Amino acid sequence: MELKQPIQKAIAEMGFVSFTEIQTQTIPLLLEGKDVIGHSHTGTGKTAAFGLPILEKVHLESNQVQALILAPTRELAVQITDEMRRMSKYLEGVRIATVYGGEPIGRQIFDLKKKPQIVVGTPGRTIDHINRKTLRLEGVSFMVLDEADEMLKMGFQEDIETIFTHIPETRQTLMFSATMPKPILYLAKTYMIEPELIKVIGDESTNSDVVQYYYKVRKENKTEALYRLLNVYRPKLSLVFCNTKIQVDNLTQELIERGVNADKIHGDLPQTTRLDVLKKFHGGIIEVMVATDVAARGLDIRAVEAVFNYDVPEKADYYVHRIGRTGRIGNIGYSFTLASKGELSQIAEIERITGAKIKKRNIPTYDKVQDVKTDKLVEAIQKTFEDGSFDDEFAILNKAITLGMTEDQIIVALLKMLSRENNAEINVADINEEFEERSKRKFDGNQTRFHLNLGKADSLTVSDVLDFVTSHVRIQPRDIKDIAILTEFTFFTVPAQSADDVFSKCNHMKLKGRKASLSISKKPRKEPYQKPRRFQGNS
Repeated sequence: MELKQPIQKAIAEMGFVSFTEIQTQTIPLLLEGKDVIGHSHTGTGKTAAFGLPILEKVHLESNQVQALILAPTRELAVQITDEMRRMSKYLEGVRIATVYGGEPIGRQIFDLKKKPQIVVGTPGRTIDHINRKTLRLEGVSFMVLDEADEMLKMGFQEDIETIFTHIPETRQTLMFSATMPKPILYLAKTYMIEPELIKVIGDESTNSDVVQYYYKVRKENKTEALYRLLNVYRPKLSLVFCNTKIQVDNLTQELIERGVNADKIHGDLPQTTRLDVLKKFHGGIIEVMVATDVAARGLDIRAVEAVFNYDVPEKADYYVHRIGRTGRIGNIGYSFTLASKGELSQIAEIERITGAKIKKRNIPTYDKVQDVKTDKLVEAIQKTFEDGSFDDEFAILNKAITLGMTEDQIIVALLKMLSRENNAEINVADINEEFEERSKRKFDGNQTRFHLNLGKADSLTVSDVLDFVTSHVRIQPRDIKDIAILTEFTFFTVPAQSADDVFSKCNHMKLKGRKASLSISKKPRKEPYQKPRRFQGNS
């Protein structure tokens, strides 16, 4: 496909060798003026898929905003802007502004007064500028919704529809979405003109360029397992995912105490801090970034060599999004998942939905880690000696010798200082576990129905059942279905992937002052049940 020479020069400098599938299919359609829906996950080259046609078609002499790009998060908006600026490096006259919440609006107003042709923003802050009349959109000919499904999940549908009322109907519209829920189809039907659907991957498939492993390990040994894997595989840049912000905070501190060059991002951190961490990670200053799924949504960091799932993600699509950060555009990446006893059923469910094979591996022994660290240290010492000048260091050495130390004593003392693992408690044990995956043995099908030994006679209500299960297990109330409360016992149904957690964490816990006893209902029925045999007989 033919693009302007300055654009070709810029993307060649960025390392473009060939276009990805989403780019190959999308760019010609956009250059023809058609509306497009891109069904594609993170890591497929989406920014270039819409960015290159925008840069090709933008009128550089115009002072009007001609392209509006909406993204769900501030990080993704900034990232899109950076990518657009790199692609337009040699295109004179292009002006791009970014608007998002979390920073003073004054600086953004100043940027908008420079008459940008392209604006990238989050929906909420875009609305703010429209209301202030600091952003006028009557000249927009190109509208992009990136990570559209995520924007809708975050509650931006009303804002998006409001923004559409401020732009001309004769525009081109492009939506990228990893999933296609009904609200996405509604937006397409309402605001797009005969859109072309470009689907480049299966519904929940994983990148074939990512080697996927999982490890059985107790929760209390996960940090040690992560530390060992980081030392043995030695990835240059690694993303570590946790399910909660508290876990991100705790894990980051533990890694720093072990001497790992790590930092974190999550939604509670100030925007300036998050952007600073991302910038350092992009530049290789930080080697390990610990994050939540929401904070890392849409991040495109091409050099990530490994993704670590410290916590197994709750949903298969989260897993797909996570590991999509590595193995980018032909490069091999690695995914490592640490699975505790209660998380093994989720591994099986991820394999079933994605069709991927996640291989079980053993966590390296402490001795293996020490061998690798020793080789790394010797290699670093050798390289330092070959590259450096050591007048100051020899002066220190001579001074130490005059104090009565031998050269051997000095060397081993310095090596001790170099290899010290800070304040971390050393764990030399074998931390691999061989616990069984009970869900594979006990729970079959898509749904599992439970029998509970409390009922109407115990004043049990539907709310009691919902509160009881959700207080012990990470499950949404809407996923607990078909609750039938009879006189002496109760039945309820949960998704099969949650069954192991429900059984292990709720069985024998107190409910209505009694010990709850759970068992699998072998004959689920919608009409009243007969009493199980064990409740019959003479009293």
